[in-house]
Amino acid sequence: MPRNFRTSAVFFMSDDFSAPAWNASRAEHRARRWDTLVTVVLTLLLLIPMPFVQFRSWPDNRLILERPVLPWSSFRLCYRPLDGGPPVEEQYRFDHAGRLRPPVAADAFPMALESVDLPWLQWQKQPEIGLQEIHDRGAFLDVRVRWQPVLAYPLKMLLDAWKDHPLGSQGAGAKR
Repeated sequence: MPRNFRTSAVFFMSDDFSAPAWNASRAEHRARRWDTLVTVVLTLLLLIPMPFVQFRSWPDNRLILERPVLPWSSFRLCYRPLDGGPPVEEQYRFDHAGRLRPPVAADAFPMALESVDLPWLQWQKQPEIGLQEIHDRGAFLDVRVRWQPVLAYPLKMLLDAWKDHPLGSQGAGAKR
């Protein structure tokens, strides 16, 4: 049996105010329940853990790049070996569980990028990042995948930006 929904114009023109008021309170109750349900679902979605890859220099553990990992995510390492051979371009991909492919690559980190020239890191199709500190200090490149809630990534980025800001409170800007 189809319902007859009343519009607001019909509501104000009606002489019987008890029935529409009851329906309005019932609709408000349903709307509040729906808002609560949507809020809970969105909160749970933000708390779902997701893999994130971190590129760090080793042993000083300085963060170079951090990105969320999806099944189609990939990165490239480009460098020229010290033995004078042709430039090397290594392509790494991730599977659905956030593991590096090829599997042999996961055991190779931290890896020494012993290069004649500056080694480069490229995430997906983004611009290449020169690994100047790794090249100058002879450090290693450490690639780690860790799981964290989706909400933690933007909050961590905000916290890092706040700490690095020159006017940051609590002495964060004074550490420079």
